[in-house]
Amino acid sequence: MSVITKVIRGLVRRGGYDVVRYFGEQPGADPFIDMRRLLDGQMEPLVLDVGANVGQSVDRFRQAFPTCSVHSFEPSPSTYEKLRAHCENLARVRTWNLGVGAANATLTFQENEFSAMSSFLMPGETGWGRVVRSTEVPVITLDSFAKDQNIDFIHVLKSDTQGYDFEVFKGAKQLMAANCIGLIYYEVIFSEQYKHLPSFQEVFGYLLEHDLRWSRSMTCSFRRGWSVGRTRCS
Repeated sequence: MSVITKVIRGLVRRGGYDVVRYFGEQPGADPFIDMRRLLDGQMEPLVLDVGANVGQSVDRFRQAFPTCSVHSFEPSPSTYEKLRAHCENLARVRTWNLGVGAANATLTFQENEFSAMSSFLMPGETGWGRVVRSTEVPVITLDSFAKDQNIDFIHVLKSDTQGYDFEVFKGAKQLMAANCIGLIYYEVIFSEQYKHLPSFQEVFGYLLEHDLRWSRSMTCSFRRGWSVGRTRCS
C-alpha cells in the first residue's frame, strides 16, 4: 500500500468510512450486492440498522435499495443528534435514540472520542481512542421493538455495535424462532478491541442454533470484518 493511499484511508476512516479495493459484483466482494441477490429482487426491504452512528449505513442501504424502509438505532445522545439531522428529510427512515441488547434496561454506554469506537463494552488492548464520558441510556430488545411497532418481518438486520452484537442477537430470539429475519449483516471483531468480547465461534454458534443456514443460493462475505448470512427466509 502506498503512502498516499494510507494517508487517504486514514482521513476517510476519521469520518467513519473506509476505502477498499473494488472487486466487481462477484459473490463475496460487496455485501450489499450479496444482499440484493439473496433478497431475490426485493427492492423495498425493511432494514433494522442497529448501531447507526451518524448515518453511514443508512446511505449505503438507500443506495442499494432506494425504496427501503429503515429503523436506525444510536444510543449516544450526541451522536444521535447528528444521525437525526442527517436523516430527518429522508423518506421511510426513522431514527431512535436507543441502545439494543438482550433485555429492556438502562445501561452505561462508553462514549469514545471517536464515536465509531463507542460501545457498551470498555476498550481493550487493541482499541483506540479514549472514553470521554459514560452515559446511562435506555436499551430495548428487537423482540419488544418489533412487537411495539407491529413489525412482522425484517428483511435485513444490520448490527454494528462495537462488540455488543451477541447481546443484540439474544434480544431477537423470538424473531429468529418465528423465522421473521431474512438476512443478518454484522461486524466481526477478531482482535481484543474491547474487554469481554465474545468469540466469533460463540456468536456464530448461537446464530446457527437459531436457524442461520448455509445454502447454494447464498454467500458469506468476510471482508473488513463483516459477515452477511441468511436465515430461513419465507
